[in-house]
Amino acid sequence: MMPRWLRSLGLPVLATGIILLSFGCAPKAAEEKAAAPAVSAQSDATPSAEKAREVARISLEIESEPGRTTAILESHGMTADQFEDVMYDIAQDAALTEAYEAARAGSK
Repeated sequence: MMPRWLRSLGLPVLATGIILLSFGCAPKAAEEKAAAPAVSAQSDATPSAEKAREVARISLEIESEPGRTTAILESHGMTADQFEDVMYDIAQDAALTEAYEAARAGSK
């Protein structure tokens, strides 16, 4: 038989703990929605040879008019951070680096 204090205090505390634990472990809908676009944005961000050529043209534009860097990037639908990320991705891939350098050399 359970002592009276355990029935009157222990069981409600235990039930409250179980309920709070179940809410704490459940993923929030907002977190799930925010995580899904990040995955698709990462897969879309993988540059191709054409993207490397486009970035080369953008970098030439920026070199010719450095005071308009933000406007040039915005006209191509990019931010400075996105441009930097793509440049790092291109630098890590030999084929993309070759396409980038060929586009820069061909445009001069």
